[in-house]
Amino acid sequence: MFGINKRSRYNYWSCSDLADCIRGTDKPKALPIDDWDAWNEETKKKSPFRYWAAEVLLDFFQDLINLPLDIIHTIRIYVKNRWIDKIQYLKTGLEPGVYYDLDDRILHGLFNELVDFVEIEYAQLSISDSKKKYKFVKGRCAEAGLDHLDWASNLTHKNQLTNQAISAIEVLKLYKWWKNRDKRENPYDLYDEEKDGEFYYKIIDNIEQDYEQEDTDMLIRLIKIRDSLWT
Repeated sequence: MFGINKRSRYNYWSCSDLADCIRGTDKPKALPIDDWDAWNEETKKKSPFRYWAAEVLLDFFQDLINLPLDIIHTIRIYVKNRWIDKIQYLKTGLEPGVYYDLDDRILHGLFNELVDFVEIEYAQLSISDSKKKYKFVKGRCAEAGLDHLDWASNLTHKNQLTNQAISAIEVLKLYKWWKNRDKRENPYDLYDEEKDGEFYYKIIDNIEQDYEQEDTDMLIRLIKIRDSLWT
């Protein structure tokens, strides 16, 4: 039905002082992804056995000792995901009982999930990123999620924005656009049929087409960054 889901480890044994002693090399606290590959290759080349003992064997023993708790965690997470959060469904946020065309369900479903991702998943990251005290309501806090995005948007390496920063900037733009989308002016409130005469419906139609195109453009932008939407 499902595989063992290891709990997030706050401390991996392969990152401990003991591992540094076994390995014979201190493990960096943080490195860019490309630099991690280089560090692993260089360290493994110096002493393959000591590298294996520190990086593989220690974590194996840690997983073995934590197996009973990991099994309990797996069952609890499965029940929560399956019957409480129901993450197998896209939640549109649309009014229940009202019919909506598929194009509306796609747009609202994906952007509503983005809002949940920022205000729930990214918000949880801010608990460790920041010393601020956030007010969560039902596991959600928009301020915390936005603070995490602000932090991630400024990450640099060698004086250039990292891929994480570029993604965070785009997520922030899309999130803010969606939260303000309903504030777009209603074209029927801007023009008057008597005053604008024969051009009235053409003007209205042009504005509505512009709104539709904007929705499509933003939806495409969201799809393009989907592979970076994980925590």
